[in-house]
Amino acid sequence: MDTPVGALGLSHVSKSFNAVAALADVTLSVSTGELFGLMGPDGAGKSTSLRLWCGLMAPDEGRVTVNGADPRYTRRTTTSSMGYVSQRFSLYGDLSVDENIAFFSRLHGVGDFAAERNRLLELTGLRPFRGRLAAQLSGGMKQKLALACTLVHRPAMLLLDEPTTGVDPVARREFRMLIDQCRSEGMTIVLATPYVDEADRCDRVALLREGRVLAVGSPAELKDLVSGRHQRPTLDDVFVDLATGGQA
Repeated sequence: MDTPVGALGLSHVSKSFNAVAALADVTLSVSTGELFGLMGPDGAGKSTSLRLWCGLMAPDEGRVTVNGADPRYTRRTTTSSMGYVSQRFSLYGDLSVDENIAFFSRLHGVGDFAAERNRLLELTGLRPFRGRLAAQLSGGMKQKLALACTLVHRPAMLLLDEPTTGVDPVARREFRMLIDQCRSEGMTIVLATPYVDEADRCDRVALLREGRVLAVGSPAELKDLVSGRHQRPTLDDVFVDLATGGQA
């Protein structure tokens, strides 16, 4: 069996739920410090890939690695080195912004977290709302709070599962700026997204459909695959051509 090389790896991984294949013989490798995109529609296998890397489930076949080790058996190390933001807001609505960050600071064993909390409030623009209950925040602000709680222990890797789905365009832009800030600090980031403009900002992108990898490469490399059929191809053009064999 091939051994994945990089910060995060999937080697010939398959995973099914109720006989439906979420991943089918998928091999991927994410390098340290890379912004890696997983692009595809619902059911493509993006969330399953992230949850496998988090050690939240086991593959049916194949090997999953985080820094060369199986995350199921290195949970303490994996948890301390990784941050995960899910699609749906998963914090505590009856706690304030401040209280949510404090809770996750203590959960991750961050002792004197006041300075770090203030830094994150500034970074995310949430300082004016620090006393507001999380349930009373807008969708975009909730996701920024989720990111702040994820970053409070300064993880080396950040997994983002469609963090801007359902938020307004301004909030999406602000969240992309936060991702750029994390990237500039050398963080390894995996971004699952259905949006072309977000995937275009990644170093490399894996196009997924029905649990299979259609192609992997930089946005420019992927667009070159269909340049003969499109004058100025987008990643949407690449995805549709590869998914339909160029028949669309």
